Amino acid sequence: MAATLTRRRLLSLLIAGASLALATAPLPGLRRPLVVAVGSELAGAMAELEPLFERRHGAIDLAWRVQGSQDMVNRAREEGPERPRVLIPANRDLLGQLAAELRSQGGAPAFLQAPVPVARTLLVAVAWPERLQRLFPDGRFSWPLLRRAAGAGQWGALGGPEGWGSFDLRSSDPMRSNSGQLTLALWCRDGNGDGRGAAGAGGDCAAALRRAVYRPARSTDILLQEFISGGPNEGDLALVYEASALARLGEAGRQRPGGYVLLFPDPTIETVLAAAVLRGEAAGRAEDGERLVAFLLSPKGQAVLTRLGFRAADGSGGSPAARGVKRLPPPSPEQREELLRLWQQAG
Repeated sequence: MAATLTRRRLLSLLIAGASLALATAPLPGLRRPLVVAVGSELAGAMAELEPLFERRHGAIDLAWRVQGSQDMVNRAREEGPERPRVLIPANRDLLGQLAAELRSQGGAPAFLQAPVPVARTLLVAVAWPERLQRLFPDGRFSWPLLRRAAGAGQWGALGGPEGWGSFDLRSSDPMRSNSGQLTLALWCRDGNGDGRGAAGAGGDCAAALRRAVYRPARSTDILLQEFISGGPNEGDLALVYEASALARLGEAGRQRPGGYVLLFPDPTIETVLAAAVLRGEAAGRAEDGERLVAFLLSPKGQAVLTRLGFRAADGSGGSPAARGVKRLPPPSPEQREELLRLWQQAG
C-alpha cells in the first residue's frame, strides 16, 4: 500500500510539473516573430546570439536575414509586413542617410530612436603568405604597391612566377556592400588625406579598381568564403572586415596550409555597426526590437561579439596589431554618392 501511495504521489508531481511547464512556456506557433536584417559580417555572431536572446525572452521568435548593408537600407525604404523590424548594417552612416531621405520626403521619423552602436570593426586585408612576400616585401600593407600590382595585371610583370597567372584582387561590390564602399574610398584617397582621392579630382580611380577586382562579391562574408575555398587560384588578396578575418582564421588554416595573413592598411577605416528599430509596418513588434538592441549591448551580448573578433561598442578589443594604425571615418554621404557614380560609369 505504501509503495502504491508513493507511486501516486510521484505521478501527481510529474503531472503538476508538466502542467506548470506547459503553462509558462510559449506554445509552438504562438511566439511573436521578430525579423532582423544584419550584414553578412554578423552571421556567425547571430547564430550564437539567437538562442541566448530567446532563452531570455521566450515569447519572441527571432529570425535574422543576411543582406549586404547597402541592399538592406535600400529595401527598408518600402514598408510592408515582411520588412525587417530591426536593421543592423555594417555602417551606421547608412542608417543616418536612410533617415534623412525619408524625412526629406515628409514622412514620419524612420526609427523609434537614433541608431545605437553595438560593435565596431576595421577594414583589413588578407593574403596568402607566398603572394604576400612578393607583393609587400617588408610584410606591411601598402596602397601604392597594391595599385602597382593591379596595374601590372600579371605576376610575371611583378617578378613572381609566371605560373601564378594574373594578379587577382578581391573585394565586395560597392553597390551592395559597405566593405566594398570602404575599399573604393581608400583606393581613391589622395596623398593629401582629404578622403576625396581621384574622385575629388574627377579621375579614373574607380575605373582602375573595377578593372583590378576579380568577381566583386555581393557581401563580405561570401567574399571571404570564396577566398578561402578557392585559394590562391581564386584570389591573391582580399579586403574584408577584421572581425570576419579573425572569425575565419581557423577555417583558412584547416583548408590551406598556413592559412592567410591578416594585414592592417594604414590608413584604414573604422566602421560602426549600429542597430535601429523601424517605425511603421514591419515583421515584429517595435518593443521586441528594443529588447534585442538592449540584449546586444548587455555584457552577455558584448562578450559574444568581442569573442568573435568584433571590437566592443565602446571601441575596446580587436587585434593588438592594429595599434598605431591611423583610422579614418567612413566617406560622407556626398563622397559615397560620387564614388558610386564613378564606379557605375566605369562599368
